[in-house]
Amino acid sequence: MTMALEGFSVDGPAGRLSVLRTTDARHGDPLVLLHPINSAAVVWTDVAARLDRPVVAVDLRGHGGSVAEGPFTVEEGYVPDVLAVLDGLGLDRVHLGGGSLGGTISVALAALYPQRVLSVTTFGSTLGTGVPAEQIDAMVAELRAKGTAGYFADLVPQVVGSAHRGSARVLQVMAEAVGARSEAVIAEILHGAFGADIRHLAGKVAATGIPVVAVAGTEDVTCPPAMSRELAETTGGTATTLAGVGHLPMLEEPDRVAEILRGNIATVTGAAS
Repeated sequence: MTMALEGFSVDGPAGRLSVLRTTDARHGDPLVLLHPINSAAVVWTDVAARLDRPVVAVDLRGHGGSVAEGPFTVEEGYVPDVLAVLDGLGLDRVHLGGGSLGGTISVALAALYPQRVLSVTTFGSTLGTGVPAEQIDAMVAELRAKGTAGYFADLVPQVVGSAHRGSARVLQVMAEAVGARSEAVIAEILHGAFGADIRHLAGKVAATGIPVVAVAGTEDVTCPPAMSRELAETTGGTATTLAGVGHLPMLEEPDRVAEILRGNIATVTGAAS
């Protein structure tokens, strides 16, 4: 299944922000998709092809074609960037779908700017990993020892579900998404993402009535189902699992991911779309 995605850019607080968006005729409130850490908007291509509403997929700062300037933190960097994309594309209210860090950003955006958000669906996301600084330092040391390409070539098969570790599609898209970014930028991103904690914000979402669905793969070793359950409970949402799936469900099971997104959107629109 293929579709046309148009590359576009908007001015963000720190510089250029790159996005992909659907170009064919679609109706309904847009769905904005935010990718996991150290990937890019392209990971959502297979999911976008299975939906029939306008879709915008953002390259977060430090990823893809977007500016490589920090801070690489949720509240100070990523939330303002997503708002800049919404404003730059003239999008008033949107549905949000986020993988891993993208889901964390989506929840934070819903808490801080509920008037801009219709629904939130997260995949393998957390309110805070609790990873200690020493462990993050160890990740950075391994990154520098292996280089960007080597580090992620080893990492990707470890974070997907066992049935998807040999998938040429997963490896190909992730190699494109990781790109050739500098190890220094990736190190900053690792510290910003794994050090993030939005528990002080997440509780505000429950009072807004924004429907939240938190999805986790049963084989996700990075953000296991317990983290999604906490996210759902704190935001007043619901938690669900995908059997045999790891940390990249948008690449592992795009059909199921699209179905879940449609289902949560339908709770707002009143009809599946």
